[in-house]
Amino acid sequence: MIELINTIEQTVPVGQSVAYNNTVFASKCGGESYRGDGGQIRLNRPGVYRVTFNGNIAVPTGETVGEISIGITQDGEVLNGTIARVTPAAVEEFFNVSAQTLVCVTCGCCVTVAVRNTSDIPILVDNPNFNAVRVC
Repeated sequence: MIELINTIEQTVPVGQSVAYNNTVFASKCGGESYRGDGGQIRLNRPGVYRVTFNGNIAVPTGETVGEISIGITQDGEVLNGTIARVTPAAVEEFFNVSAQTLVCVTCGCCVTVAVRNTSDIPILVDNPNFNAVRVC
């Protein structure tokens, strides 16, 4: 299991991943790995993982107000069913979004997961929380 957060509000460019600056918990068995201040988490051990993201997103000052979104990726591809969309009425109006999915890691392989800005504009992300838990 791994749990990551970021204690600093960040602007995430279009197509880029949410970054984390604090590891709240990481199991000692090496099932997950993460390089500090990045956004990619590698699931190393075979099994099924429950991957969850929760955070607040907003349109940054200077951008046109409209729909914004994030989605969980697996090996660089956004997974269908994980895209969370909101339409703020003003800049810096935060909405809480979450997404969850199951990811299968096969024997002899590994999987990289992340949370990507799938919007057409940069987004503000505040208080992101990412979890990957091996469930079997």
